[in-house]
Amino acid sequence: MNILSQTVPLQFDTVFSPYPASGWRAAFADVAAKGLAGVELAVAYPELADAADVLAEAQRHNLAITTLSTGQIYALEGLFLASPDLRVRLRAAQIVRGHIALSAKLGRPNVTIGLIRGKLEPGGKEALEARLAEALAPLVKHAGEEGVMLQIEAISRDETSLLNSTAECLAFLERMGNPEALGLLFDTYHANIEDGDMPAAVRAAAGKIKNVHLADSHRGLPGEGEIDFAPIVAALRESGYRGAFALETLCVPTKEHVLEHYADAVKATVGN
Repeated sequence: MNILSQTVPLQFDTVFSPYPASGWRAAFADVAAKGLAGVELAVAYPELADAADVLAEAQRHNLAITTLSTGQIYALEGLFLASPDLRVRLRAAQIVRGHIALSAKLGRPNVTIGLIRGKLEPGGKEALEARLAEALAPLVKHAGEEGVMLQIEAISRDETSLLNSTAECLAFLERMGNPEALGLLFDTYHANIEDGDMPAAVRAAAGKIKNVHLADSHRGLPGEGEIDFAPIVAALRESGYRGAFALETLCVPTKEHVLEHYADAVKATVGN
């Protein structure tokens, strides 16, 4: 059975969670009380996180930590791996190394390479992807040595200049040599914009998808927009997907609505 997970920020609030970072302990308790078994943690500064404290709290509520997201550091410091500035690339890589170290202390949840790769950057896809590949290569090697999976998230073109579709991410993995420590995060909101036939995209990426984000066409709770989730979930299960289904939604129409309904929404979508 796949773990059902909710996003919880650890240090700074995020629009992708109904929980405040200051209340992460209460959030863990609430996620568990709602019948979910996992939390995806948004962590900007991994070196400042108290891994033992976080792990103990997760274990207290029988929660798995399913993923560490890294993108907040772009908003806070403008750091990204595809930057033309070597100093920026090196600092971004240092942050990812911190996430890998934190992951190793938290049960080895996957580490997401989302907007830490860069947002709407100039220079063209080819140059951006070349710098990203160069920056990622030693990080992937290090992650593999630590037993940690890095996962590239396909993000739609309105948010980033590179790696927008599942097909582009698969081509990038091939360019990287398909290392075992690098996979894909499949986000239904972005895939709905970029992939067209989402079940076909899932089948094309069979074995490469390591994590799934659930959000509907309006980036709200699944089942409240226009995406037909049943064939997507069926394709994932047919492909042998055993990872988490994590909610990463905006708080629409309100935080209160999301808090009240997210558990039922993810359970109904996935059918666990």
